[in-house]
Amino acid sequence: MTKRTIYAAQSQDLLTLFEGAGHPSKVMCVALDYAKATHTALLCNGGGEYLRKPFPVWNSAEGIEFLLERVQAGCKKHGINPRHVFFGGEDAPSYALNFIHALRSRGWLVAAVNAFDAKKQRENMQASSDILDLLGIAKTLLNRRGNTSPAQTGIYRNLRNLVRHRRRLVHMRTEVSNRMHALVDQLFPGFLDEKKSGLVAFSGGSLWLMEDRFSARQIARRRTDGLVAGLQRYGVPHADQAVAKLKGLADQALGPASEYIDTLQMSLGQQVALYRCLSQNADQSEHEMAVLLAQTPGALLTTVRSIAVVLAAGVVAELGDPHAQRPVNNLCSYAGIVPRTKQTGGPEQDAKTGHVGKRANRILKDYVVQSGTLIGRQGPPELMADHHRRQSAGQHADFGIARRYLRLGMHLMRTGGIYLPPELRSDAATPEQRAAYYLQLWPRLTAKWRRVKALDAAFAPGNPLGQWRNMVEKLYGIKLPLTPTTGNGGDAENG
Repeated sequence: MTKRTIYAAQSQDLLTLFEGAGHPSKVMCVALDYAKATHTALLCNGGGEYLRKPFPVWNSAEGIEFLLERVQAGCKKHGINPRHVFFGGEDAPSYALNFIHALRSRGWLVAAVNAFDAKKQRENMQASSDILDLLGIAKTLLNRRGNTSPAQTGIYRNLRNLVRHRRRLVHMRTEVSNRMHALVDQLFPGFLDEKKSGLVAFSGGSLWLMEDRFSARQIARRRTDGLVAGLQRYGVPHADQAVAKLKGLADQALGPASEYIDTLQMSLGQQVALYRCLSQNADQSEHEMAVLLAQTPGALLTTVRSIAVVLAAGVVAELGDPHAQRPVNNLCSYAGIVPRTKQTGGPEQDAKTGHVGKRANRILKDYVVQSGTLIGRQGPPELMADHHRRQSAGQHADFGIARRYLRLGMHLMRTGGIYLPPELRSDAATPEQRAAYYLQLWPRLTAKWRRVKALDAAFAPGNPLGQWRNMVEKLYGIKLPLTPTTGNGGDAENG
């Protein structure tokens, strides 16, 4: 059980290490200031006394061995148990990740220090050097302020890498689509408006038309049967009607001067190729992160209506192992969805509520707020009602539901259960009622995983959703098939 202290922000791992040592002098802190070629390190005990003054360490396998030799020599000289040694530095840049992983793979505890917190611990605020920065890092670590996030290792690390990689791909694809909009506005105004052209913007048929010989004048002159056949290959429904609508728009559109068409078409064709490449890579990353998500308790978040694989993976990747995380109140602050408060002037004065703080995990904030917004629009009825109530009261409803969703999600991941409506959580609920809910949930749940082509991985017998499925089938005598059935009722969920 975690002890409650007045130092709520301290790392539980570092507190446990200090308690196990029995006295600060029996703890060794190895502070590191990372650099691309040569790190700077110092060794001190838990009381802040130098065990070895700052020295250089190469960012290489040879540097790892050199550093560990100095650590072991210091442990032998000062009678420190190697189990009471920990390393730490500022949030690691990419060039230091392999160095940190090499330490962790050998069983050493490595903590990450917030650069802003370390800066406040420096002796001199007017100057900056490797030594001053290193002392600030060491003081922060000795105050037990270090992040040993479970998302930094194992499957959660891989999931975080994939989620952030896909996120960057989607941002790049959005930039490309914006440039395509600017080009199409000149070549064929109104083409990307589905109501005017009859085609969904950036769908397969839309991209096929834009990649070659694309302008209002050329579309108007192209053969109708060729356009219909091409759109049918890309699955456009009622292709003949879409072509008729498209040609009508082309006849009325104001196109560019002839001398500019070739240059604009070349630029648009290259943007189409880039858009397709980014979309393919994003889809592949989405599938891979779905496979990883399926192996974690975070897969249970997809049982919440309106929460699909992408949003669930984004939240889980930033939180890491739910059984090693801080209390939910700390996580809400970490996610940046808790407003600042200020109270002074004695207990009779009320606290003033301000804006949310800027120091937060912005990626986690993005995913949980998106989740709160979707839940408020098409989530479980009781959460939708709560969202509406908060809006009516003038509150920030998306933030409020995001906090509630974070609490709900941590509970599901820690207990291994799925989301149930309030009326099915009580003992008064009958097995028949729960079985009926599972049968109603099943088509929507499988549709989410089928969309990312990870259905078999999600419901593999050894994974959380697979274990839940087997348990439900045995307890309630119902069948939850993985093959799609007619009228499966899948949600149109974007998460």
